[in-house]
Amino acid sequence: MEGELKNRSLSDVKVLDFTGELGPYASKLYAGLGAEVIHLEPITGDPLRKKGPFYKGEKDNMEASLQFLYYNGNKKSLVVDLHRPEGQEIFLKLIENIDIFMESCVPGYLDSLGLSYEKLKKINPKLVQTSITPYGCVGPYKDYPGSDLTCSAMGGFLYLAGIDNDKPVRACDNQAYRMAESYAAVGSSIALLYAKRTGKGQFVDVSAMESVGMALENAAQYWDLEGSIRRGRGKEAGSATVHPCKDGHLAIVAIMGKNKNMWDSFVQWMKDENVEEREVFDDPRWIEPAYRRSDEGYETFCRIFHRFTMQHDKMTLYEKGQASRVAISPVSNGKDLLENPQLKHRNFWQTIEHENLDGGEVTFPGAPYEFGELDWRFGFPAPRFGEHTAQILESLNYTGEEITVFSKEGIINV
Repeated sequence: MEGELKNRSLSDVKVLDFTGELGPYASKLYAGLGAEVIHLEPITGDPLRKKGPFYKGEKDNMEASLQFLYYNGNKKSLVVDLHRPEGQEIFLKLIENIDIFMESCVPGYLDSLGLSYEKLKKINPKLVQTSITPYGCVGPYKDYPGSDLTCSAMGGFLYLAGIDNDKPVRACDNQAYRMAESYAAVGSSIALLYAKRTGKGQFVDVSAMESVGMALENAAQYWDLEGSIRRGRGKEAGSATVHPCKDGHLAIVAIMGKNKNMWDSFVQWMKDENVEEREVFDDPRWIEPAYRRSDEGYETFCRIFHRFTMQHDKMTLYEKGQASRVAISPVSNGKDLLENPQLKHRNFWQTIEHENLDGGEVTFPGAPYEFGELDWRFGFPAPRFGEHTAQILESLNYTGEEITVFSKEGIINV
């Protein structure tokens, strides 16, 4: 019973989620803490349902998208055609009791349907509407089409990940979207707190491009203050570089700037391991970033270090390096993460059974944080298309006959 009460920490919060490929993780964070989240889908279905990878490769099964199953777990599915007057009426009735309305529509789309925030707040003055778009709802870029790739590029994330004169590098998956969704969740919670205290809701405008810009650390300031363009440091020997080992790769920061103490720990580790040519690292030139960036410095470091790393697996190197006070880490792949003892100890991975997949089990990432008093849970599986439509309409006092008519006319899907 105590666990149930803990999990209902946000049980009085109602969220309406009208997002697709961009946005669903924001409301998922609320669902995990007990909020009621209704996922509003167009009559054609959430576009994310058509995005792979798919469970057992079932591309034609709209219930099999693993992305949809993860990002929309613990939500209810309501399918309504907002282009129809009856669909808009359903939407407006629903809005009356919603705390947060999250959407990722093209700027101006809801306005064109007569469903602007100005209209919605007259119905529900406490409503928080959070818009998550590629470039924001105002400004010269607001009408530009966007994708995770373009947001990452425009926000500077791609360039920062490159090295020297190499082409920019994209991080795997949709990291720009995930950044925007995280900020949307935070911004929504702040606006919700304000609404509960004052009775006034507000419009929260989240730009994926701006969210990406928040991840660049001090790259812009490097140009502003020093006139230099900062990029990755992948070819500065031992300074945030990646190297091969017996079963994969590892990352090491043996020195930063001219931090001799860090380098001394690395050199001592090489001596303790009796690495061939280790005495080369005693040369004071290694303390100078310019030498570490030179072809001679980088190639020499790799020749000596790789001779050692290729004899050991990454976990052995990780444990030995950490014991010697060297900042070294294995480069984990998916298999490594599923087997990681730290993540297992914290019950990070959650295995969920899906009746929609003939009882198939899928393992997903679990809680993004651990609370002392609150309890985050993955909850129930992602809904079937329109699974809760009838239930939600009944809660809005629609009769069974009306629901049947709406369904036959294609206004809803049940």
